[in-house]
Amino acid sequence: MSKNKGYDPIALSEKTERIVVDGNRRKYVQLGRPLRFYGGTTSATEVGCNLRCKFCFSDQPVWNPKNTGRFYSPQEVFDGLTASARKYGHTLISASASEGTIGLDHLFELLDLVENSEFIYILETNGLNIGADPSIAKRLSGYERVHVRVSIKGASEEEFHKLTGADPEAYDLAYKALSLLIEQGVSCNACLMASFSDADGVEKVRRRLAGVAPGILKSLEIERIKQFPKVRSRLQKYGLKANKGVSCVSPEIIATDA
Repeated sequence: MSKNKGYDPIALSEKTERIVVDGNRRKYVQLGRPLRFYGGTTSATEVGCNLRCKFCFSDQPVWNPKNTGRFYSPQEVFDGLTASARKYGHTLISASASEGTIGLDHLFELLDLVENSEFIYILETNGLNIGADPSIAKRLSGYERVHVRVSIKGASEEEFHKLTGADPEAYDLAYKALSLLIEQGVSCNACLMASFSDADGVEKVRRRLAGVAPGILKSLEIERIKQFPKVRSRLQKYGLKANKGVSCVSPEIIATDA
């Protein structure tokens, strides 16, 4: 990473893991609530992220992980997700509001449980840890009931840095993650946070993704923020103004093996 241009998200992952992971247990706020995405998903709320996005809705799980949530084992998380998913008739389960690749022992034990169930697990990630460590994509390739959703923060290195405060060089890791996942045959898709991007920036991302694998454009999500009061206050603090547009477009999950 470059010097004096922002924090290192990979180093922040390691620091955060020491706070939100204890053995195979990870911190969560809750273990199952219904969401509308992908036609209906049951999601737990994780604690701990490796980015500090200025538009983030998550609040305490990201900004105050030490004093937020409690530790749960993979079995407890799976049981909570299962109970809620069956109640609402969902086949898709996930954990959201933080970074899904923090605490790999916990994650892969959870995926072991999902693999022997009727559910598909949506791994929500910014992709940075996967891009920095190819072994994660390789391990994920051993699972058939996981889909990885990689959220790209902004349309360029400069925009990424402006929105997250992180080293701009880390921006490339999301694209590397997608390349590694596709190379390993892992079902995945990309989601672009475009609330602060112009049309040229979005098109630039589309061209770059096409260079990774043309088929990935079929499942690309264009995401725009919802301005909850705390989000609006934070944007005002940093002098950021979001573009107007529709909220997140959630396509059906498809494997991106093109």
